[in-house]
Amino acid sequence: MGILSGKYFASDGAPPDARFNMFKGRYSEGESRYNLHSQDITTAAREYINIADKFGLHPVTLAIAFVLRRPLVASAVFGATKSWQLQEVLKACSVHLPSEVIAEIDKVHSRFPNPCP
Repeated sequence: MGILSGKYFASDGAPPDARFNMFKGRYSEGESRYNLHSQDITTAAREYINIADKFGLHPVTLAIAFVLRRPLVASAVFGATKSWQLQEVLKACSVHLPSEVIAEIDKVHSRFPNPCP
């Protein structure tokens, strides 16, 4: 749903073409699962975004690179609606996440193991 992109935390709100805005009221599963009023969801997402910023990565690149380095993962599912999003996903395929990044991700994950059940 694009939460890890950070677009929903902008001071002016998400862009009008963001999924939550385009399909508001028509995607109840997504709206309940990724409820931006949930403190766990917003706190976890902001912390992951901060990790990406700290290490000079786009949050999308961080998320995809992390998923791709997991054992037994053969592919990552993503929903790019713009070419720049696809570019971030492709970039993630060649990003090496140092142990410091993984340690910070693991700290957030230990506090929020499943913020979007």
